[in-house]
Amino acid sequence: MSEPTSPSYAEAEVVLTQEQIALDYGLKAQVRLLPYALGFFAIGLPVYIWGANYFMSPLYIAQNIGLFVCVWAAFFLLKPSLKTDARPTRQSLNVRLRRQWLCGALWSLSLLAASLNCIGGGQAAQVFATICAGAAVGIIFFSAPVLLFLLTLAPLAMAGPILALNLTHPDGAWTSLITGGLAMALALGLIMNRHLQEHYQLAFAQLRTLEEREAARTARDALTRDQMALMKTLSREIATGLRSVDQTLGQGLSHLSRAPAPRHYVESARSEIDHLLGLITTTLDEGEARSGQMVLDLRPLDIEGLVREVTAGFQEMADARGLDLTLTLPPRPDAGAAIGDAPRVEQILSHLLANALQYTPKGKVEVRLLPPSDGHLRVEVVDSGPGLEPDELHRAFLPHERIARTSAGYSGAGLGLNLSRRLAELMYGNVEAQSTPDVGSKFWLELPFDPTAIPPRLIDEAVTPVAESVSGLKVMLVSNDSLRSVELRDTLEGLGHRCLTATTRPRAVSLAAKGDIDAVLIATGAFEDLDNAANRQKVGEWLERLRATQTRETLNILALLPDGQQAEPLSEMGVRPLLIPQTEDALRRALSA
Repeated sequence: MSEPTSPSYAEAEVVLTQEQIALDYGLKAQVRLLPYALGFFAIGLPVYIWGANYFMSPLYIAQNIGLFVCVWAAFFLLKPSLKTDARPTRQSLNVRLRRQWLCGALWSLSLLAASLNCIGGGQAAQVFATICAGAAVGIIFFSAPVLLFLLTLAPLAMAGPILALNLTHPDGAWTSLITGGLAMALALGLIMNRHLQEHYQLAFAQLRTLEEREAARTARDALTRDQMALMKTLSREIATGLRSVDQTLGQGLSHLSRAPAPRHYVESARSEIDHLLGLITTTLDEGEARSGQMVLDLRPLDIEGLVREVTAGFQEMADARGLDLTLTLPPRPDAGAAIGDAPRVEQILSHLLANALQYTPKGKVEVRLLPPSDGHLRVEVVDSGPGLEPDELHRAFLPHERIARTSAGYSGAGLGLNLSRRLAELMYGNVEAQSTPDVGSKFWLELPFDPTAIPPRLIDEAVTPVAESVSGLKVMLVSNDSLRSVELRDTLEGLGHRCLTATTRPRAVSLAAKGDIDAVLIATGAFEDLDNAANRQKVGEWLERLRATQTRETLNILALLPDGQQAEPLSEMGVRPLLIPQTEDALRRALSA
């Protein structure tokens, strides 16, 4: 008989106790002993018939054999239900326990009935009772794997021979010898059960160790594959992006004289830098979402405002690629709102829309906000791109997978769709798609919709109007970084200001002495340690010389700080610290203050 499959206790519906685990092993051990029990019966049956011939009539012998046949028939009827489960539970364990105990009880009762036939049989019955005592030893042996069986069935089987011998030969030495032998057999059965219990615990510990080792190995292999794929993706994408930045900046610097690099070189470099930052952000977000460490702030959303804002942000990209970008909005529902984390919803929609615009060579991209239905609200992004085959669409949602047929010539990590789906699932929504080759694709985000939620104000209404800045300011930019100077100069000129650039502090004083300026923007990186008295005096003297060049009483001096250090001493010296990075709106407000 083949050995039953080892159960997975770690995957059991209800965790079993140590005693229940030992019981499961014991029941399985009894099932494995069934062939030996059948062999034991086959050997003992001729001996039983030989002993019964001395004092029993053929009719009684036939009746006893018929009883054994009935017991064996009942036993084999119950046998299929004794098979072990792949995942044992308390309920299945109790069922097996009762059925196997019933099988053992039938044999013990049969032996008791056969032993009682010895009463009144005389000297010849003593031999038959001894044979029955041997059968009782066999029942003790086969009951040993389960302590409950050993304590209940074994005494029942012993009772028949002992009772028969004591009734027929109460004062005989042979009766005492058989009784003592059976007691010793029971004691040995208890010792055997004790060793089996330790064996069960050891076997279970080994099985659990193997399962944990296999689970750890599987997790390690999966982590190794993901890490290797991640490293390859990052190394390829970052190397490509950095080479492009290097070439672009090289071309820009080659055109530098006293004028800044042409705008399109700087914008190209900034685009590559944004791509690298997006790649790193996506990679980190994907790992955080997969590890379950990401915390989302789920609340009612102004989904219409979010969709409008995201779509508007991609209008320039659509125009540059010659694509029509349209937005379709349904009537605003009378009540209720979609539930989600606004920044993550914006991240998902941005990725879906960026994909649609990037991989659509011509035609249009449409963003649709559908009315709520069945407790969900859907935002669809439909494109007229090349479309995907079913297997390609499946692989598109796998991490680090990119479709070679459609993504050739485009850089990326292959994490965006997988991350979008994970983020949607964390918000109790989903991201799905449909696609037809040579026709186009439709990707959509589904979010839960709460009809009782109160939506926030529209984004357009919620944004506080930015105060108009004083236009035409004359700003002194102090920066020793050429690329940073170009970026800040373009930003300032884009805000309508005139800009003078100085690369050193003495040069700034010299330029300021030539005419009035409205503000000074210092972007020389980290300041020296201003807690040092000498450094503080040095910077203070420079600021006084700079202010002395102006006829106005106060001069608006701003300092961009990369890490926020030295902010307090600079404030005490009349310099307004600003943390990097600064948005255009924040810089406009600071200059107009």
